[in-house]
Amino acid sequence: MALTLYHGEPAANSLKVLLGIKEKGVPFESKLMNLHKFEQHEPWFQAINPMGQVPVLIHDGMVINESTVINEYLDEAFDGPALRPADPYGRAKMRIWTKFVDEYFCPALSFIGWHHMIKNITDKLTPEEFEEKLARIPLKEQQDKWRTSAKQGYTQEQLDNWGRQVKTSVERMEKQLARTEWLVGDQFTLADVSCYAMAYAMPTRSPQLLADKPGVTRWHKAMSEREGTKAAMAMPNPVRETLEAARAGISSTLR
Repeated sequence: MALTLYHGEPAANSLKVLLGIKEKGVPFESKLMNLHKFEQHEPWFQAINPMGQVPVLIHDGMVINESTVINEYLDEAFDGPALRPADPYGRAKMRIWTKFVDEYFCPALSFIGWHHMIKNITDKLTPEEFEEKLARIPLKEQQDKWRTSAKQGYTQEQLDNWGRQVKTSVERMEKQLARTEWLVGDQFTLADVSCYAMAYAMPTRSPQLLADKPGVTRWHKAMSEREGTKAAMAMPNPVRETLEAARAGISSTLR
């Protein structure tokens, strides 16, 4: 069995898959990509994933991308603790959460994060170097996101709206976690993995979001104490300083 994971630092979607694979206890070869050096847009990597994005899982030559899909594949293809409910209704409820993260929670947090982070990367490049890097990005939407973020082009109204979406996401989690141990009842699932990958830094960077959220606070502590979480968070983080600078800005936006 050959299993290789191309991923970034333990944050966001890369963290989501690192959590999943560590929880399953599946041995794998780690290929850490420095996303702040645009390694994901190099031709050799686009030959693996034409979208130029991580994470990417390769299992015996088969390539799987998209973090949510990768985690479901890992749970189905390998032995280890079950990360999905056994019954169809439970799996449906789990997928409602992972879909919510992918379509609502993650995009809002991503735009805020990019607004505060990308300038710290692109400020080190000349305009010509930046445009050369952008030309390698296969998706126009991603090019636009890099360009707008680099110019600090998002309006305060946009930032406020994304902040509202993040708060709404945490409120939705609280409504469930006030009643159940995990997001899908009494079983730890990929729903918890997906949400934690977005919320892992909140207690230290945006504690105001959890001030009146005892359910989320309890859940976050339980998540942080899991061995799988500890192992995922211990993975190398070559861009820690840039992320820390960005999180300070994110915290101010989410007040």
